Amino acid sequence: METELEPTPPGLTRDAGWQLGVRRTVPAHVDEVWRGLLSEWLPAWLGVDSVPQMVGAPLRSGGSLHGRIVGCHVGRRVRVRWTPRTLDHETVFQVTLQEAGEGTVLAVHQERLLGAAERQALLEHWTTMLDALVVQLRAERKTSQDLRG
Repeated sequence: METELEPTPPGLTRDAGWQLGVRRTVPAHVDEVWRGLLSEWLPAWLGVDSVPQMVGAPLRSGGSLHGRIVGCHVGRRVRVRWTPRTLDHETVFQVTLQEAGEGTVLAVHQERLLGAAERQALLEHWTTMLDALVVQLRAERKTSQDLRG
């Protein structure tokens, strides 16, 4: 007897629960994006003091532990287990960089989300964050070009 499989909702995986992904191409070289990512953007996005490049290193805010580095390919990818302040559970969060002509593709991936509503809220959040980053970097690039010439 054949049974028809129900289609899987977007973002639901067999192993990692609900997940999301957002990608944007930013107008900067991958090395510049990596420096900004670790020194400024990721600490602000994750609400932590710093993001070390060593697997096993803790993510802290003040004296509180908020996660741990679980993977790092220097200059390309950082993966963390992290409990966002807005959630009561740990997620896995990853940012990957890839060269793209004159810019860099910045991809955010988050998994182990608890449901479609949580996924949708975080998808909107990361879309807004990456769109704002693109606008910021374009403005900085334009200002830099205007000053030179």
